[in-house]
Amino acid sequence: MLTKSGMGWACCLLAATAAHAGGELDATFGDGGHMLYAIASRDPAQTPGALAWAQVSPLKVLPLGDGRSIVLANAATPYDVPISTESVPVAVRIGADGSWDASYGIGGRALVYVGEDYDWRASDAVLLPDGRVVVVGTIDNPDGSSDMAVWALAPGGEPDTSFGVGGLTRLHRGGVPSDAGKAIALLDVDLAGTGSASTVLVVAGNIRDGLAGPHTLGAAILGLDGYLCPSGLAGCGNVVGGAGDGYSGEWRMLRIDTDLCPNNADIDVADLTGFAAGVSTAIPIAIRGCGDTGVVKHTRVGNFGGAWAWGASGAYGNQSRSLIGFGPGLAVEVNAIASAPIAGDAGNESIVVAGFVANADRSFPAILAARITRDTITTAAYGMEIPGDPWQSPGAYAGAIVVQADGKAVLGGGYAASDWTYGDAMLMRLNADLSPDDSFGYLAASLPGRMGYGYTIGGSDRDNRVDTLALTPDGKLLFAGYAYASDDGQSRYGSVMRVLLQGDRIFANAFDSSP
Repeated sequence: MLTKSGMGWACCLLAATAAHAGGELDATFGDGGHMLYAIASRDPAQTPGALAWAQVSPLKVLPLGDGRSIVLANAATPYDVPISTESVPVAVRIGADGSWDASYGIGGRALVYVGEDYDWRASDAVLLPDGRVVVVGTIDNPDGSSDMAVWALAPGGEPDTSFGVGGLTRLHRGGVPSDAGKAIALLDVDLAGTGSASTVLVVAGNIRDGLAGPHTLGAAILGLDGYLCPSGLAGCGNVVGGAGDGYSGEWRMLRIDTDLCPNNADIDVADLTGFAAGVSTAIPIAIRGCGDTGVVKHTRVGNFGGAWAWGASGAYGNQSRSLIGFGPGLAVEVNAIASAPIAGDAGNESIVVAGFVANADRSFPAILAARITRDTITTAAYGMEIPGDPWQSPGAYAGAIVVQADGKAVLGGGYAASDWTYGDAMLMRLNADLSPDDSFGYLAASLPGRMGYGYTIGGSDRDNRVDTLALTPDGKLLFAGYAYASDDGQSRYGSVMRVLLQGDRIFANAFDSSP
């Protein structure tokens, strides 16, 4: 059992000496390193004061090459948009200086739209080399069924009508499915076994035939024009997904119904990544919802007994799974995955994952990191409890991860304060061996490698999170999440911060109250 005084992880005490530390907010961005934006769901002219009643949940930040960035979120439907659905995916563009770019989309917003009688939401997004943004998510149909869906936005924020049909590719499998698009990646894949790879979009999610029962794993490949991989192409999957959307009339997908959660629980796809593995392309997929086990399902596009195909990878044991556990009675959740090459045989196939380990009831969570190779799984867990801080209660998690060029990994998430009455955004940087990087952060001497970021918008409460993070071309780190405003109808604003990965701040052997 994890308790406040008996945590099962160790932190190394740092000497209270001057040191260079990364993790400092970039003061040239926004207001001292952070900016806020609200998608107002109520007309300010018809509500008391200046209440925005915003509910913004950022899910992806995408740095552009010129210092600007795109932030995609699900948000309560803007009051001035005449559609009936309660929430919509909304993209905004943030300037290099942290300002909200009003020239993007319409009035600074780019909305993903499907139509009346539907509900829809986004889960993940990627940036294409030509500046387009491709979004994966879910469309809920009037009959109760749902489909995986992929949308594309042009560089200016308008729908990319050259993608799919009017900017939308809908992965409808026929019948009454309950499918949900969860993750997307831009990968180079040899689809036909010719030795020539194409840059494609790989999406993964939860699929189910009918409206009840457990979900299983589904994944599909699309071209950059939005067309689904046709059934005649060898590396497109093991089943026909549907008809009418591919070049050949039928499109193909990967479907895996067994050997997912060891406890046969209902799965939830969390993330995916990919990398070259010899002549194959490895596509590991992180799965949530398996109780006391974090799961990575290993798939690959490659040679299977003389036939080129996409299927489960036999290079890993446990039915092509990496299973992460901390023992009976502890819940484990994997939220993010990234390729993280290391030196050695098959070192390019190494991956790292981030999430949390907690009691079975998910209380007292701790930050989880794991490195996975073909033969080994190395795990680590870390807390965020600041010694001597009377308001601090144990509880921290990681929901996002990026890997620097030097092999260090940065995890982002949140940590609790005052028994989760409020909490702050969290970053932690790990060395390649998963030990804390003591050149990063200055939260406390006993918490090397960790940094907190929190500020109060208004009222007496605050709650900040890292839901997505990305490295910028100039070597900085952008992260986004929500920020709670208790004096604005309990709104959640979109929050974006930019961090320097190296700095000259003096390390403090105490809690540092600055944001």
